[in-house]
Amino acid sequence: MKCFPPFSFFFWAVSGLSQAQFTFIDADLSNTTLAGDPLTLEEPANYVSGVAGSTDNLWSYRFANGFEGGAYFESDSGTPNVDNGESNDRESTPDLITTITLPAAGSYQIVAIFSNNSGRRDIAANIGSSPGAGNVFNRDNSFNADQDAVPLEIEFTSSYTNGRGDTASAANLGTFTTTSANEEVSVFVNGLASTDEIDDERTRFDGLGYEFLGPPAGPLHHDVFIIAGQSNGDGRGLANELTGPLEDFSGVQSNAIIYYSNPGRYGDLSDPNYLAWVPLEPGYSVAPREEGPLPTNSFGHEIAAATILTQHFENVAFIKVTEGGTSLTLTGQDWHPPIPDPDEAGRLYTDLVTVVPAALQALTDRGDTYTLHALYWHQGESDGSRPERYPAEMERFVRSFRTDLGKPNLRFVVGALAPRRGPTFIPIQWQVSRDLRNASFVSSLGLRTTDGTHFDTPSVIEMGLRVGEALAQQGRVLDFSESGFENTALTEEGDFEDFSLFEDATLNQQGDFSTANEIVVINTDDSGDYSGGQAIAESATTGPHSGNLRRVLPLAEARAMKASFFANDSDSTLLLAGWGQDLNDDEVFDEDEAGLGMGLGSDGLFRLRVGANEVLSSNVSYQSNNWYELTATWGEPDPTSGQSVISLFVTNLTTSTILNGGAAVAFTTAEVAPAAWLGTGILMDNGAMDNIGVEGPGFQGWVENRFPSLEGGATEDDDSDGLVNSFEYAYGLNPLVANNVEDSPSPTLNGDEFRLSLPEFPRAEDVLVEVYESTDLLSWDLVDGVEGDGSRDFIFSTTDIPRLFLSTSLEICE
Repeated sequence: MKCFPPFSFFFWAVSGLSQAQFTFIDADLSNTTLAGDPLTLEEPANYVSGVAGSTDNLWSYRFANGFEGGAYFESDSGTPNVDNGESNDRESTPDLITTITLPAAGSYQIVAIFSNNSGRRDIAANIGSSPGAGNVFNRDNSFNADQDAVPLEIEFTSSYTNGRGDTASAANLGTFTTTSANEEVSVFVNGLASTDEIDDERTRFDGLGYEFLGPPAGPLHHDVFIIAGQSNGDGRGLANELTGPLEDFSGVQSNAIIYYSNPGRYGDLSDPNYLAWVPLEPGYSVAPREEGPLPTNSFGHEIAAATILTQHFENVAFIKVTEGGTSLTLTGQDWHPPIPDPDEAGRLYTDLVTVVPAALQALTDRGDTYTLHALYWHQGESDGSRPERYPAEMERFVRSFRTDLGKPNLRFVVGALAPRRGPTFIPIQWQVSRDLRNASFVSSLGLRTTDGTHFDTPSVIEMGLRVGEALAQQGRVLDFSESGFENTALTEEGDFEDFSLFEDATLNQQGDFSTANEIVVINTDDSGDYSGGQAIAESATTGPHSGNLRRVLPLAEARAMKASFFANDSDSTLLLAGWGQDLNDDEVFDEDEAGLGMGLGSDGLFRLRVGANEVLSSNVSYQSNNWYELTATWGEPDPTSGQSVISLFVTNLTTSTILNGGAAVAFTTAEVAPAAWLGTGILMDNGAMDNIGVEGPGFQGWVENRFPSLEGGATEDDDSDGLVNSFEYAYGLNPLVANNVEDSPSPTLNGDEFRLSLPEFPRAEDVLVEVYESTDLLSWDLVDGVEGDGSRDFIFSTTDIPRLFLSTSLEICE
């Protein structure tokens, strides 16, 4: 067993990232203050609304057709202060302070947009503090912000609409560096004049622009995902439709980058955003008749997938090799693999096995590291007329790609075609995903298209969310969440309407589930600590009904499994099991094929099942119409017998009660072999299940699956009971509920004997606790303990010792 001190993570910058366009943020009442005071249109005001030419030393908040055709700020002419040596005409305005949020960690170029008005206007602006004489900009020392200018001096994304033509200027305020996502930067703006010769200076300030220059300096670790396929893999979502409920997907993604190749439709090697690592934003897709440069108005599943993946990984990277209208099954063309004849490899297969290593090498060349997780494949529309050839060619493609990449176990995720396009082809995709080793499937159920083939914009987002969940969880936890964009979809008329996905829909072919169509996805209500949404249940009143989730959970290192169970009645029969074997070779779970299972029995009691043996809890029953969270845990196998202690713990989520005083409601000793399990088996009758998952080893898995609301780390004490979270983990306690003092280990003094007894830890296989002694608080010596009755005892004699101090140290081990 190897133990490690707490890890420190460093975020380093990447050199060589191509620069993106500037994003514009309008200065308005929501993000701008007057010297720190909120702006208001109420009188008496700190500024005057819509009044020009006054001499009040205040700002005007104005609306006009200039700039974006909206709001901007203007200082008036004012009168010179002769006593202060002023000879020109200006107002002594207080600072406007505009604060914007920068999306990702890294360096940014910041500009302020103002009107130069043929050279007669200026702006004084500075990052972080009030501007001085050296921070004044006019036409001579600023960029021309006219987007129609040739050559273009500074380019903005579609966030900026210039209504002032060549009188719009951009003051270059320099760079600002953030160390984490969503940090704020404040820019101070004043009406200082630039020259004494001009006697009519006014400052017209419209807003700020920022350009992402690259992540923080130093090497980063990237979690890399490959996207490949044809037009729906490339994506036909429209960036200009990312409005309303979809607006959050429209900007630069935090902590995500992309490396894009589309050789047959684009291939402009002079474009700095092509075949280069750049910040992720909509636009890395090339639709027919769409002309460059990148980013375009099209996007694919990576945009929504990144919003999920960045919740799980610090730095997400996509390598995207896609091209519309391409096939897999045509010999020697497009994606055709080099098996059995290397000369028959298609050009896109060759591009894929060339671009992926080149993109990974580009990361390592700048000192970064990476983990390559999976290939997401969305293709098949062009092979609909050749379905009989698809499974064999897909198997050859995956086998060849894994070999050429040197990743024999690389995960392969299949995205279903649009429902209207592939009612006969989707089952082929599904079966391919089940026949391939370490592969899984993402359903397109409920999604819509613009033309029967290509997903519309909301469906590109929804499919991306499903892809992100599939890639992020690696099949670890399934909660049957509702649509990620507030259950809305874009109608043909362009309006948003309710779009409730999976409501009362069959579970078959969703994710990796295989059922006989009797298990469905349903909507549920909140119940105490149970957060409503969607869950799975049997579709008929008679049962039981079974299904399975193959090859989806990382069971080899699992130490626990958990799920939420709902009892319709006192005789509900529900079982979630590690599927240990397939005795009848039907790829469907049967109860006698369980390796380890847990659930509700028809006798009203919770049950723990190990193979053919079932252990019921002693007089601990469930109540109808209640949600329960069941967790089955097992420890490291005994080195001699190979058996583990298996325990079942239950919490009533409806009443927020931990049953049996927190002790196991059932336990047994048996061999547990999760590495050999086929997947997860489900048996359902008269109830529902949700939040299915397994718990990985160690402190992090314990937190993620049992206490996701825990805010502190291993060395913090969330419940303020004197035991840090790592000790709560070691003792098997709840880190969110304070323990009584008498329940915590503490030393006792009996005559001349000073004793500290530490209980045997439920997680002794990955916890190292050491005890040190000192008489002066300066030098500390490690103390050896002795094995007691269910404890480890540390015994000291207090004879001739005036004082003694003890300290405990805990490390979480690998």
